[in-house]
Amino acid sequence: MHKIQRQLHTDHYHLQRLLDCFSYEIDCYDFDSKRSADLDIILSALDYIQTYPDKWHHPTEDIIFSRLLKKRVKESPLIEQLQDEHQDIIEATEKIQELFNSVAEDCIVSADELLTRSRNYVKLQKRHLEKENEHVYPLMDSMFNENEWREIEKEIQTQNDPLFNNPSKKGYDHLYRYILDLEKSKQD
Repeated sequence: MHKIQRQLHTDHYHLQRLLDCFSYEIDCYDFDSKRSADLDIILSALDYIQTYPDKWHHPTEDIIFSRLLKKRVKESPLIEQLQDEHQDIIEATEKIQELFNSVAEDCIVSADELLTRSRNYVKLQKRHLEKENEHVYPLMDSMFNENEWREIEKEIQTQNDPLFNNPSKKGYDHLYRYILDLEKSKQD
């Protein structure tokens, strides 16, 4: 497996963990929840999604997906759909972040709207990840040789994941510790 491919797989695993954390927090807006949501965690998670998956991960996939489309693979219609979804996800992230920024600014936003829109957002993200993992990522092994990966590398600006792979994690330290603590509490 090429290092770019490995990074993309790792990103999916990390994003899944983050979405689980986000879901856990938005569930606090359910009327029978016994705890309050941690708005800082929610906003930090959304900021991270805009900082890394939306600005590096998806553009990297788009470069790879374009190369797959040139090979006229049978999955081409799905690949085109996934590329469109990248833009949909970016827009959905912006809208959800605006909604939670309104909450942070003490604007009145119904809990039902927060729950519905947030849960739909998580479903959109998870369905997207599943389709890529199941149908497109396996193609990378069979469709690209080492020379093609080198060409792809020339088009991609490598970036460290600022939440999971950055040694300092200064910007997302609180979110990182929160994810680890939540995962640990679910294991106990």
